[in-house]
Amino acid sequence: MAYEPTIDRTTLLEGPAHILFDKAAEKSSWQYIWCTGNVTVSLARAEKEMKVAGFGAIDDPAKDEWIEIDFTPAGNFSPAVFAWMFSGIFALKVGASIFPSTDSPLYIHTLDGKLMTIANARVTQFPSIRWGAGNARFEGTAKIIGVIKKSTSRATAGALFTAAAAETFTAVPASTEWIHLPCLATWALTPALTIMTDDKGWTLRAAHKLTERYNPDVGRYDYRVDEVAVEASCRPINISDAQIFSAALAGTSRLIGASSPFGTLTLAEDYTGLTASLYGARLAKRTAIYGENQPRADDLIWKAYPIAGQTYIADVDMTPNPQA
Repeated sequence: MAYEPTIDRTTLLEGPAHILFDKAAEKSSWQYIWCTGNVTVSLARAEKEMKVAGFGAIDDPAKDEWIEIDFTPAGNFSPAVFAWMFSGIFALKVGASIFPSTDSPLYIHTLDGKLMTIANARVTQFPSIRWGAGNARFEGTAKIIGVIKKSTSRATAGALFTAAAAETFTAVPASTEWIHLPCLATWALTPALTIMTDDKGWTLRAAHKLTERYNPDVGRYDYRVDEVAVEASCRPINISDAQIFSAALAGTSRLIGASSPFGTLTLAEDYTGLTASLYGARLAKRTAIYGENQPRADDLIWKAYPIAGQTYIADVDMTPNPQA
């Protein structure tokens, strides 16, 4: 019999999705993180192959199963977006969970009207935060991990996720969600430095190391902070080579074993914007460029260090500019 294939184009699904992180009672109040490019959702599974001599693998029992979501945030911003995206990471210490005390559901909502529910999810790979007028708010990709609900058997329906169901997409990005504000940056040395940058502005990165917590009977159930690290970088346009290599910044002929000079690095956007304080901030990269049409400073990197009198190494909030 001849092969006579047919196809139904209505079953060939394509199209974008966005991430719904606050599904309030009123649909008009649902809050999204708008994405650019693909949102990739994977049901990840760790397996242990059972092998028998002469037969090879005969079974693949699951050791773990979880959800992975990779996306690139487009840049909408608000106190709610900031709180969800970073889970209070700047105020967490080593050993703290990035999950709240109650389950944290998340939803993948397609523009063609399908809604998938992830029972308990948090961002585990953070995008960098951009500071300064005219720049996108986020830089780079992000990753969300979905784990099993609290105190719930995996045999329970919806314990990890619920398959997509019909839900009309009605939301539209609002112009008020895209915040791009001038940023005042100061580094509290003696004397203090006010730093102006090129058109890239500032980039702040939560470089924390997070690791899953795993139980052989239930799989992974949590992600916790194993290492705290916060960095800020920019290319200054008003710092000279003398300042880059002076004792105040890099430490000319400083004795081996001596610590780097440090002081609080403050980034403060105009009202209402983000503010950040990196306590114990020290220059980790100090490079000058001598070339045609080049600012003297290359991209410089500051790292935050613990200091006496501060509970955390960095404090980042969406608040009115304290300089205003």
